[in-house]
Amino acid sequence: MKSFWKAVNGVISEADIILHIVDARNVNETRNKEIENKVKKKVLIYVINKCDLVDKDILEREKKELKNSVFVSSTEYHGMRKLKEKIIIAGKRLGIEKPRVGVLGYPNVGKSSVINALKGKGSARTSSQSGFTKGKQDIAAKKFTLIDTPGVIPYKEEESALNGSIDFSKVKEPEVAVYDLMEKFPDLLKFYKVEDLDELAIKKNFLKKKAEPDSNRAARFILKEWQEGKINFKS
Repeated sequence: MKSFWKAVNGVISEADIILHIVDARNVNETRNKEIENKVKKKVLIYVINKCDLVDKDILEREKKELKNSVFVSSTEYHGMRKLKEKIIIAGKRLGIEKPRVGVLGYPNVGKSSVINALKGKGSARTSSQSGFTKGKQDIAAKKFTLIDTPGVIPYKEEESALNGSIDFSKVKEPEVAVYDLMEKFPDLLKFYKVEDLDELAIKKNFLKKKAEPDSNRAARFILKEWQEGKINFKS
């Protein structure tokens, strides 16, 4: 983690503008307060990614809590023009012709995907696996330079499957993690049209010996889909 924070601190130091990427489905849990405290003297833009997975009324409520924010979907390219405009305007206000833009946030919130949507496909490699980006990368766009970084979690915070800081495949107790997710999103299982994990296991043919439902595997499947942005809460 120290090497990650060393890279992040370097980005904060050299960047003129910071994009703080958060997950629209889980805004508060994916806000990194240490990053926010460190960039008080920088221009900070909240990029609420994966907005295509959440109802508009929820997004509007979240936006009221975050000043200088923009909704985007890096998969559908929604909001990218507005985000580019915000970056360019911020650069002009700073008197910088081509500002350097640091892209920060938890693992798995879509930092590299946002970069690709801003610059063009293939600029930054992407993966749903936590910790995929290993080091700082400079990526030149037409009117600004983007800096991709490894995803980081606060020093004092434990890794969590919910905010993407630990990969679904490495979660020790996937069922507990899913129950935690259900506390925030009670209708989570309705997305799969089931009542419990056993029913989902049967539906997906996740079975143990003697055809018993494998609820542990079903829970890990949910965490995988959550981290890959396949679960939405649109009505």
